[in-house]
Amino acid sequence: MKKILLISFALISAFSFAQETEEQEELDKAPVDFLDIFDQDRRDKEFVRTTTNLVLAFGFNQALSNRNGIGDSYRFWGSGMFEVGLEFTTRLQPENDTFRFNYGIALRTNTLNINDDKAFFTNNNVTRLEPIGFDVDRSYFTQVSVVAPFHVEFGSRKLQTYRDGIKRYRDDDAFVIGLGGYLGLVTTSSQAIKFEREGRDITDTRTNDYELNNLTYGLSAYAGWDDIQFFATYGLNDIFKDSPLQERYVSFGIRLR
Repeated sequence: MKKILLISFALISAFSFAQETEEQEELDKAPVDFLDIFDQDRRDKEFVRTTTNLVLAFGFNQALSNRNGIGDSYRFWGSGMFEVGLEFTTRLQPENDTFRFNYGIALRTNTLNINDDKAFFTNNNVTRLEPIGFDVDRSYFTQVSVVAPFHVEFGSRKLQTYRDGIKRYRDDDAFVIGLGGYLGLVTTSSQAIKFEREGRDITDTRTNDYELNNLTYGLSAYAGWDDIQFFATYGLNDIFKDSPLQERYVSFGIRLR
């Protein structure tokens, strides 16, 4: 029994030592950055002013106006926003990390799950939300945009020293706040209506059949710890042009980078 305990203790100690050694080796290496691809000497610089991150954001989405509240025309569950993009972070002062300018490019999808057996219809270049005329399983509208988010971010990050004196700021244990907005172009829009007819499941899909404002812009903000933040966006332009709806996107959820 003593031999088994001694062997077990030795194995656990060896595993712990190997893990600590591996973590130390990882700590000694400066993190790889997207911009290193274009500048081979960049990884050897003691300080760099601009870094990059891959950003994912997902959450709830609604189209609101002074006549339409959350859940009135569009279901809360099933109406969502998803975004994936590349973010650049530049310190506003070369050796002071208090304020940073975040900017980049992203692909954004806004989805509306429509209530009450209704759908968007365009007549005489005007898009309205009208009854379909029969029961449907689901009616939802999707808009895809390419957007350029930009924020001023503040919140002190930890300065980490790596091998050969290389120093990089890390997001670990940092509470950050970002305030800014976005500007973009709508690339595609589609609407799908799912229903059952004579025992068959049917999906009727229409693409780019709506009078949209092709330019999209608005306000956005985020706040959180480490690489996880809560975000909110508010559109400043109507989704449809020359439409009585006069609705704008409002989204909120979780942001990962």
